[in-house]
Amino acid sequence: MIKILEALLPVLLMMGLGAFCKARGWLKQESINGLKFLATKIILPVAIFHALSTADYSSSIFKIVLIMFCMLLISFGAGFLVKGFVKPPYRKYVPFLVSVYEGGMMAYPLYTNLCGTENLSQIAVLDIAGLLFGFSVYMSLLRAVDGSEKMGVRDICLDAVKNPAFIATVLGILCGLTGIVRGLLESSAGDLYLICESMITSPLSAIILLIVGYELKPDRALMIPCLKTLLLRMAVQAVMILGVLAAVHRFAGRNQLLDLAVLIYMSAPATFSLQTFVKTEEGSTYIATTNSLYCFISIAVYAIAAFFVR
Repeated sequence: MIKILEALLPVLLMMGLGAFCKARGWLKQESINGLKFLATKIILPVAIFHALSTADYSSSIFKIVLIMFCMLLISFGAGFLVKGFVKPPYRKYVPFLVSVYEGGMMAYPLYTNLCGTENLSQIAVLDIAGLLFGFSVYMSLLRAVDGSEKMGVRDICLDAVKNPAFIATVLGILCGLTGIVRGLLESSAGDLYLICESMITSPLSAIILLIVGYELKPDRALMIPCLKTLLLRMAVQAVMILGVLAAVHRFAGRNQLLDLAVLIYMSAPATFSLQTFVKTEEGSTYIATTNSLYCFISIAVYAIAAFFVR
């Protein structure tokens, strides 16, 4: 029990603080938007870049990215097969809610709180496929399903270029393959680099968890369709987790840190940014409520993982 509390209490404390500040009116949405910008546009990209630029690249990493990309295609396709369990007008969003993951705002802070920022590359590698998939098949079909214009290749590329996390991923991989940052760390400037990197990224988990707690949006009127969607995502992801772990063990070897990354990453809710791309308020509220409820699933999985790791 003490092991679980040591890992779980800081997470619940920061999320509870975010919810409490919202209830008391101490933080306004404008303040949260500022924190979100700081976390997702500056701190998280720096953390991703550092993790990927200092990672030890081998053929197994590319195998993992391919495994994750295939899994995303399969889970997305499964969403179309099970969407009939949810009534219209929410049905069309089911495939988008049972696939992809909120890495930056949920999986990353949970994983780093459990395994340390120094192991962030384990989960960042999994998110490479998510970023590539999100800015290609996923977003293109979302625009079409939601009734807006279909995204062309140019639009997809522009969206990717504007996303700091995507840019940090690409630059991190390039620097990791060339060994530039590892060379810097071995030089006399290495300690200075690490001090600056640590100063920027240290508050990442706390800020993100506070934001998540502030933005929890349970809506009683949507409980039935949201709970059905939650159960569908749990079922699809349970199968996907087993499949990914089996494939990773078969083609990339066994690694406890990577296994934990797969478990925590694939237990995260769908990307929080999904609701911002939906044009109707009804659809946006349904997505936000479903993701809010799924956060508790993520925390439960995190608590179980913490019991066996701590």
